[in-house]
Amino acid sequence: MKFKHIIYLIGASLVFIFSTLASWYEGGQLRDISWEWKYSAVFSTWLNGPVNEASDILAIDHFVYAAKFEPLFPLLMAASLLFIIFQLSAWLLKDRKTTHIIFLSLMAVGLLLMSAMLLNSPTIGLTLFSGFFGLSGLLTLLLILYRNNQKWLRRAAQRTN
Repeated sequence: MKFKHIIYLIGASLVFIFSTLASWYEGGQLRDISWEWKYSAVFSTWLNGPVNEASDILAIDHFVYAAKFEPLFPLLMAASLLFIIFQLSAWLLKDRKTTHIIFLSLMAVGLLLMSAMLLNSPTIGLTLFSGFFGLSGLLTLLLILYRNNQKWLRRAAQRTN
C-alpha cells in the first residue's frame, strides 16, 4: 500500500471517529424527547420491548435520531466509513480482481437497497441518506464498469498490435 493511501485511511478514520462522537452527542437529545421514543428508539424497542424511561434507550438509537434530525455528522460518518471500506477492499483484493468486482457489486446492491428502503422517509435526514446511498451505489456501479472497460480496452489494444 502506498504512503498516500495510508494517509487517506488515517484521515478517513479520524473523520469517522470525530463524526461518530458528534453524532452520538447530537443523538443524545432523544433521551429528553419522550414522544419521539416510539419513532426513533427502533433498536431499543426491537431488542428490549417498549421504551418507558430514558435509561431504556440503547446508544445505537442516538445515531438513528441524529440521522433523522441532525444529518450532517451521520452523513460524514457514513461517507468516511464507505471510503475506508473501499480503500481497504482495493488494498486487500488488489490481486483478486474478480473477487473485488463481486465485492463491489454486492456493495452497490446493498447501497441501492438501503436507498430504496429510506426513499419515502418523512424526515429530511433519512431522505438525504436515501439520496447518499443511491448516489454511492450508482458511483460504485460506474466504478465497476470503468474498471472492466479498462481491462477490455487493454485486451482489444493488445489484439490489434
